[in-house]
Amino acid sequence: MKKAIIHLNCLGRGGAEKVGVTLAAEMVKKGIGVIIATEWTDKVEYPLPEGVIRENVGLSDAEEKLSRLKKINLRKARLKALIERTSPDVVFALGGNLNYRAVSATRGTGVPAVVSVRSDPNVYYASLSQKILSHRYYKAAEGIVFQTEGARDFFGPDIARKSAIIVNPIDKKYIGMAPPAKRRKVIVSASRFVYVKDHMTMVKAFEKALEKHPDAIMELYGGKGADNEIFQVKEWVRSHGLTEKILFMGSSIELEKKLHDASAFVLSSVYEGMPNALMEAMAMGLPCISSDCPPGGPRALIEEGKNGLLFPVGDVDALSKAMIRILDDPEASKEMGKRAAEKMSAYTAENITDTWLEYAESIMRKNSEC
Repeated sequence: MKKAIIHLNCLGRGGAEKVGVTLAAEMVKKGIGVIIATEWTDKVEYPLPEGVIRENVGLSDAEEKLSRLKKINLRKARLKALIERTSPDVVFALGGNLNYRAVSATRGTGVPAVVSVRSDPNVYYASLSQKILSHRYYKAAEGIVFQTEGARDFFGPDIARKSAIIVNPIDKKYIGMAPPAKRRKVIVSASRFVYVKDHMTMVKAFEKALEKHPDAIMELYGGKGADNEIFQVKEWVRSHGLTEKILFMGSSIELEKKLHDASAFVLSSVYEGMPNALMEAMAMGLPCISSDCPPGGPRALIEEGKNGLLFPVGDVDALSKAMIRILDDPEASKEMGKRAAEKMSAYTAENITDTWLEYAESIMRKNSEC
């Protein structure tokens, strides 16, 4: 492979964008020319990796007022024009409507589209329109990457046969960290405040855990999402007299320093693709507790009781018991975190990028033989 396009919505601080930027940086190191094609510029974005070119294929403010069909056709035409002008070996699309656009824009160019499903298909593809669109475009895609077996199996055997399961890469700063000399009696979490992350279950469970461990603290890292969850969580914390026990820490780009010496990390999502925050926490050697949410990302990472703990989605009592289990037995929790770090050590950016490239190159070889 000599050149690739990675299609993203923007370079904003989201999971798909983080993966796209990481893949781009590693590809450039291997001598591959990379173009990141984005639809818009976000307020806070990942830095563009050195050597990577960014191209805008989005719409102007005036064009955003056009009809839905005209906007769809304009976006597709701009991506197709970029493909024809730059002649990449492959186009990678990382989720949602980007997948459909990439398949449509590559049609007739001889350039394969490798798309990626990054959310719970039971939610994202629940509507009739999404079922029809995904069936049409994913059958036409040359390749499709899933993060879990559960997501892959949603789409049936025809799509599964040409797919690959590839987990997210982990930033090297989280891998190989020395364990802290002493852990703080703090339970941490790191995610945007949106309903799907279900912070309410987390804080209610922590309130119960305080009955056994009244000296524990909870630190919640993350910024305000698109809905009102943060305000509801803050009001619940205030009304229950827990403002000195449950702390809202805001966003941070140095979580490896903030979380490293905590007693436990918690993810309480209703659903997730492959949760970056959980992978990073496990890589740091943190004892981790996660909801066993669909389509199975946490279950693919955590072996119950060995390198972490799972609890049923929304189960306050089960999560509280898991928190207490971690706090009750620091030595057993230390071993749990150690095994988590050992498992995550294989998911380096270099290894995961190699897997993406090997999969794409197998598709390119197959196309050249046809």
